[in-house]
Amino acid sequence: MKLLLENWRKYVNEVSMGFDMAKSIEYTAFVLDETSHQKLAALAPEGWKVYAHHMTVINPLNQKQRLPSQWLEYEGCINIVGIAEGQHVMTALVDLGDLPLPMKGPEYPHITIATNPEAGGKPSMSNWKYKPEFSEGNFRQIEPIEVCGTIEEVPK
Repeated sequence: MKLLLENWRKYVNEVSMGFDMAKSIEYTAFVLDETSHQKLAALAPEGWKVYAHHMTVINPLNQKQRLPSQWLEYEGCINIVGIAEGQHVMTALVDLGDLPLPMKGPEYPHITIATNPEAGGKPSMSNWKYKPEFSEGNFRQIEPIEVCGTIEEVPK
């Protein structure tokens, strides 16, 4: 009974904090470690601005509630299985494998590698809403590249 009450208190605290605490969060992401950042940065075309920082899990428009606590501070690895490069942006397609990550917002799991400043490229241009530059058919398959990191809430 004591364990039940402790778990119930924890759940109630998470639910009540979920909405209030989310107001201070810009977005939730799988943030790459430095080694993984370097792997992807090496793929960027010369003269482009390198990002290769994170895979958005919950974008700013959907950041109304926090992820369940079991996901926060999750450390692990995912695989890059495709690369697409358009006039404005280069992005990597992520295969989450068996990881049941609750994605909210991004049309597909991806990591923006770099943008072309001369063409006015912005990281948000790696989303499918910028068709036909990016859609599932635009990715060339590659030998999987493992990237590692931590799920983090990025503050405003």
